[in-house]
Amino acid sequence: MSEQGGLLTFSPVGESGWVIEVLGYDPALEPTIEAVFALVNGYSGTRAALEEGCRAARPATFVAGVFNTPTHPQAAELEAPIPELVVAPDWSRLRIFVEGDELTLDRAELLSQRRVLDMRQGVLIREWRVRDAAGRVTSLRSLRFASLNDRHALVQLLMLMPENYSGRLALESLVDGRVANENNTVHLAPAEVRAGAADQLLAMRTLQSGYLLAFAAHADLRDADGRAIDGAPLLEERVVGMRWEVQAEAGRMLELRKLVACVTSRDTADPIAEAQLRLARLVQSGGGALLAAQAGAWAARWAATDIQIAGDPATQRQVRFALYHLIGAAHPDERASIGARALTGERYRGHVFWDTETFVWPFYLFTDPPTARALLMYRYHTLAGARNKARDLGYRGALFAWESTDTGEETTPPFINVPGLGRQAILTGVEEHHLAADIAYAVEQYRQASGDEQFFREYGAEMLLDIARFWASRATRGADGRYHILKVIGPDEYHDSVDDNAYTNVMAQWTLRRGLDAAATLARDDPPRWAALRARLGIADDELALWRAVADGLVDGFDAATGLFEQFAGYFRLGEVDLRDHDTAVQTLDVKLGWDTLQTLQALKQADVVMLLFLLWDTFAPEVRAANFRFYEPRTTHDSSLSPSFHALVAARLGDLPMAERYLRQAARIDLDFTRKGWAGASGGVHIAAQGGIWQALAFGFLGMRPSDEGLRFEPHIPSAWRELRMPIQWRGRQLRVAVRPGSPGSPGSPGSIEVLVESGAPLALAVGDGPWQTVAPGAKLGPLPYA
Repeated sequence: MSEQGGLLTFSPVGESGWVIEVLGYDPALEPTIEAVFALVNGYSGTRAALEEGCRAARPATFVAGVFNTPTHPQAAELEAPIPELVVAPDWSRLRIFVEGDELTLDRAELLSQRRVLDMRQGVLIREWRVRDAAGRVTSLRSLRFASLNDRHALVQLLMLMPENYSGRLALESLVDGRVANENNTVHLAPAEVRAGAADQLLAMRTLQSGYLLAFAAHADLRDADGRAIDGAPLLEERVVGMRWEVQAEAGRMLELRKLVACVTSRDTADPIAEAQLRLARLVQSGGGALLAAQAGAWAARWAATDIQIAGDPATQRQVRFALYHLIGAAHPDERASIGARALTGERYRGHVFWDTETFVWPFYLFTDPPTARALLMYRYHTLAGARNKARDLGYRGALFAWESTDTGEETTPPFINVPGLGRQAILTGVEEHHLAADIAYAVEQYRQASGDEQFFREYGAEMLLDIARFWASRATRGADGRYHILKVIGPDEYHDSVDDNAYTNVMAQWTLRRGLDAAATLARDDPPRWAALRARLGIADDELALWRAVADGLVDGFDAATGLFEQFAGYFRLGEVDLRDHDTAVQTLDVKLGWDTLQTLQALKQADVVMLLFLLWDTFAPEVRAANFRFYEPRTTHDSSLSPSFHALVAARLGDLPMAERYLRQAARIDLDFTRKGWAGASGGVHIAAQGGIWQALAFGFLGMRPSDEGLRFEPHIPSAWRELRMPIQWRGRQLRVAVRPGSPGSPGSPGSIEVLVESGAPLALAVGDGPWQTVAPGAKLGPLPYA
């Protein structure tokens, strides 16, 4: 891209598998499109709102980790204020005037509009033509991106051309701090505002948490011959920018270039100075170099991430959409994690749930280990909040917040006021405790997949020990002599205050044993570290004995006669439910039947025992896996966006490819089917856990990857319509590239083939199906080998 005219010559990639495209304008769909097309780089996320604004627009920029708690409740249903991810200044705001009349889609006739998200290069392109009330037609083209190469850099380019008129035109390029969250809560106050002829600065501070956000901007306007047009600075209390007034000529283009640097006090002690320094570098580099660097940074990430599915272009595009948002949801920042809607919307106020470790985090573990480590370090840095929560509930150890923000303290509101129902208790914060085991599981996954023993010794072991301590204190010994975990909510979430949820109990049992293993490992391999940690945490021998007793005596709900896990005590006595005609996009079952009725039925919101089957796959016999999946699958409503992907995963592992494909498609359309309603809509932000679940369904389900201490084993199951599935995998410092092909469509039952290239790193043990382990050197391949 050249500095002048570059916007005209830049084109998105031509392959449909790399682009998401929307034509026209439907105000009702704008909030969803803004989230789906969001500009994301892990540090910040900007919804793709129309730059010039419209009544339907919900523009918002979010910076990871910047939360604030106001002094008053943000909504009528809340009894007390809770933290929320702050809407930062709108850096891409433009205002356009033709003969004094503002040009927006609310005031002019839209003749055409095309928006393209180029996922390969991380660029959003918009082309539109409008006709105002006087018949003047204006053609516009814009390009925006949040840089992946320099995550503090934001770039906007605009081309504007009068088609059938010459006349007076004014253009304003703004950084607009007149922002509020969706509930009209204002979290920011001006700290410093400057506007010069060259650069502008808007610094704002969160009112209670005290984060300082600095946006330094530079904008220039040039005519069709590349000559700079003089403008005047704009300066208001919460707005900075530039304004140009020009006598425009028909058929003659004007081009605006806008560069913005965003820095916060989370990054440095002096974000204002740092933002200005970074802006100077951006201006020196120029738009062309910045766009080239953006394309290069995305190319590098795609090389380590891209999944290729030959023969199914629709699924290919949907998978790349998932990968685009996963890449843009996080970067190696130990003080921030991923909210339920990432950096694309305000739903759930940006809070971090169990979704992160269970659904999203594995993508980073196997494609971007530094980010996976940083996300676990976020949990380590919030151990104090986890210990506080456990103590407040009367337990020991660490129980992480069900809804977490920047501090790690529990932020789930204990009550909300519901019209017509009055004050209702929110029990997830006090009963949904499986999150503790989910985080412990991630710690162990990271150690296994990375070989990072330094993390284990300095951070991971402490987390495992404190979580194990929690579970030992959470269990109660019953009259039957067994240990029970009472009054919990399992992953299902449609049944609260239940006893002995199978997922919770089995994962607690697993965590207790991992805690004991961690203690034994440290005592054997690093006695000084074990002595220091044991003294600091106050772990005595009798406490370790209690952990072992609880693990051995904990009820798991397994019925050896049927091979089924009872999801919780009494579940099998609940009423049967027929979900064949249930459509969650029309109405979720809790709304349809009411909460009290739901408690009496076997209907599940999402995977519960099915999820347990996957996480501890090798613990269960093949017939137990199959029996439990066949029992619980028809009882699951999938009223949560988390559910379809894990059903796709387990169905693929069991070899039921038609069902696996159906669930994969269901997961993939959650954000991309703009006709769907309910949770399927992305207006509040993309469902990042669903996107992470898609990656897991492909890696652990269709590809059949089964990590172990020995190495990686693959047991593929892919549809015959997929001519090939290719995935890159990182494992203990090695880069692998795995290719799987199905059997011949013309020969039912014919074996498929798999080959694994160890592209770099040390030799690695690999296996296929039930075959033997084979050590493969770097630069060599395993296979092609047949698989059934």
